[in-house]
Amino acid sequence: MMVSLLARPVELSPQPALARRELAGLLADTRWDGDVDGVVLAVHEAMVNAQRHGGGVTRATAGMEGGRVVVRISDHGAGFDFPEAPAVADITAERGRGLLLIRQLSADAFVVRSGSEVRLVLKFDKS
Repeated sequence: MMVSLLARPVELSPQPALARRELAGLLADTRWDGDVDGVVLAVHEAMVNAQRHGGGVTRATAGMEGGRVVVRISDHGAGFDFPEAPAVADITAERGRGLLLIRQLSADAFVVRSGSEVRLVLKFDKS
C-alpha cells in the first residue's frame, strides 16, 4: 500500500461532487485496499449535510492515520451529537439517510465543536 500521498492531510474541494472525484482519485493513487466506494459515499453524504444544515463546507481534508483514511469536514453549523444509532428514515422519504449511511460505512464518526465551526471526523479501516 502506498500511503505517502495522504501522509499529510490533503485539501479537498468544498463542493461534494468534485470532492468525490478527488478523494476517489487519491485513494486509487495510494492503492489503499479498503472500501473506496464506501468512503466516497460517506464523505459525499457528510458534505451534502454540511451544505444543507451547516451553512456550507468551509474546509475538507483527507489523510491517513495508522492505516485508516481520516476525512475532516468543517462547516459553520451549530453542531450536534452524532448518534450511535441514527434513526432509520421512512423508506418513501427522499432525504434523511445521510447519518445512517455515514455510521454504517465509517469505522468511527464524531463531531468536534471549535468556536463557530463544527468538524465531522470520519475514520475508515482497511477492512
